[in-house]
Amino acid sequence: MFSEKPGDTLKKWREIFGLSQKKMAELLEINPSVVCDFEKGRRDSPGIKTVRKMVDTMILYDENNGNKIINSRIDDKGKESPMIIGEFSSGINVDALIKSVNGETIVGEKELDRTLYGFTIVDSLKAIISFSGTEFAKIYGWSNERALFFTGVEFGRSPMIAIRAHPVKPRLVCYVRPGGVDPLAIKLAQLENIILVKTDLDIKHIKNTMRGIG
Repeated sequence: MFSEKPGDTLKKWREIFGLSQKKMAELLEINPSVVCDFEKGRRDSPGIKTVRKMVDTMILYDENNGNKIINSRIDDKGKESPMIIGEFSSGINVDALIKSVNGETIVGEKELDRTLYGFTIVDSLKAIISFSGTEFAKIYGWSNERALFFTGVEFGRSPMIAIRAHPVKPRLVCYVRPGGVDPLAIKLAQLENIILVKTDLDIKHIKNTMRGIG
């Protein structure tokens, strides 16, 4: 359900929020050994409800400490990060998500019964120009079983090439108001077994829809 190494993902986000295993356990009101066991893979991967609780706990901790981590995602000019990440409180069917954004499926019509656990909205041009390999990996959040929405897409080649080059693949890619969809983007989606969708809805509508689901 989550990434191939959920323990590493949990550890990464705990460290991003500046929490020790002891502090994380204290906030969650559990034994520190439980956090350690999750991260070391000695326990089964936590369910979506547990992950949601962990996420909410880290965000609340940051809020109580001046939103230092959240604010670090905003640049000096006050512009938002080229990336918005969200996790769903429970899984959502691919077909239902596509319908919620009036999407048109280009590749992957046989995969519409799959389940998604999160979404990421990415400014295509900014992400490809400014993201390092490590930063690009952050778009996968807690799980790669998610929908990636790319804005600012001209023909869709660059986002799919970037995804092709990364070892972790998303379940679904959606182009928001693309100028077109290049045959190369379609071919890469087929090769990587990625559901490729396009939508003509505006990004504000998509953000509100995804946050409503989350």
